Amino acid sequence: MGKIARFVSTLSDMANKLISKFVVSLLFLLSLLLGVAVFYRYALNDSIYWSNEVARYLLAYIVFLGSTMAHKHKAHIRIDTIYIYISDNMRKNIEIFIAMLFIAFWTVIVLGCIKLFPLFMMQTTATLQIPYAIPFAALPISAMVWILYCVDDILKEVVKNR
Repeated sequence: MGKIARFVSTLSDMANKLISKFVVSLLFLLSLLLGVAVFYRYALNDSIYWSNEVARYLLAYIVFLGSTMAHKHKAHIRIDTIYIYISDNMRKNIEIFIAMLFIAFWTVIVLGCIKLFPLFMMQTTATLQIPYAIPFAALPISAMVWILYCVDDILKEVVKNR
């Protein structure tokens, strides 16, 4: 169990580093795009017609992947005052249960996305004329990362108290 936990933990850490760099790059790209769009609109009295659509899709990736980063660093809002009043064993069981609920939820999301993916491959976006599957992919990608992080959380809890 220890080797599997270490492997999943390493994989989780590598995914987090990669996602962190990707999200920072997307934030930079979004800032640059919006800055150029504002310049074009007000200084040149012209507009970049596709900038709003690209900005929307970049923001979707930033939000969904950013939420996985928040989970990895335990930065999501949670009510942890109850942990003061319960034993460590009960806390561990609650953490495992919550992670299992997250895994079930994100598995349903991934399965739903897989079912809808062929439909989104046939439809194209209004301005860019790319398949909707490209911006839509932010959801199943982030869901799979959430599942990885939750499996890592469970394995850490199980291995920690052995």
